[in-house]
Amino acid sequence: MASERTHGLYAALKNPTLYETVQRIMGAERGREYFAQQFVRAQPGDRVLDIGCGPAHLLAHLPDVEYIGWEPNAAYVATARKTYGDRGTFHVGLFGPEDARSLPPVDIAIVSAVLHHMDDAQANELFVLLRQVLKPGGRVITVDNVFIKRQNPIARLIISLDRGRHVRTPEGYKTLARRVFSQVEGTVTTKAFPPYTYFYMTAQ
Repeated sequence: MASERTHGLYAALKNPTLYETVQRIMGAERGREYFAQQFVRAQPGDRVLDIGCGPAHLLAHLPDVEYIGWEPNAAYVATARKTYGDRGTFHVGLFGPEDARSLPPVDIAIVSAVLHHMDDAQANELFVLLRQVLKPGGRVITVDNVFIKRQNPIARLIISLDRGRHVRTPEGYKTLARRVFSQVEGTVTTKAFPPYTYFYMTAQ
């Protein structure tokens, strides 16, 4: 994706093993559990679309759902298929208009750590597609790193070094969603070690 840094160490993060090592250091497993329980809140039988699913480790924290993962990195998808087998369906590539037309309606669309890799036009296109695939009453749930006022300077530094070039403020993320969805809510959370700041958003 043109909107992310791809050289040097950033390129190495395309390797699933190295990526997951970095994720563990950042406390990702506990973060996934929190995200699944507090925001996704999937119910057994829900159809869940996960955009930018990576190796799909969020699936370990979901109940018995119909899980559909979409991920442009083929190595991540191979890891997801090896790890989770028939617990989900995993697609390589970018989610596009043809995919939205052919996909059965979903209860929940997850966009985890994706928006900060997208410019405004790309993010708007994604939200339009997700609105098309949601069932009535369905939800889009996102999480991204975020810049806030009086932010821990170490957290701000770490976030500024992210592969994604489009880290926004909370209002910046909400503005994107409000172009397509009428109900948008967001929550900022901070992590003490390593210092980090997240923004969770729900759009309906």
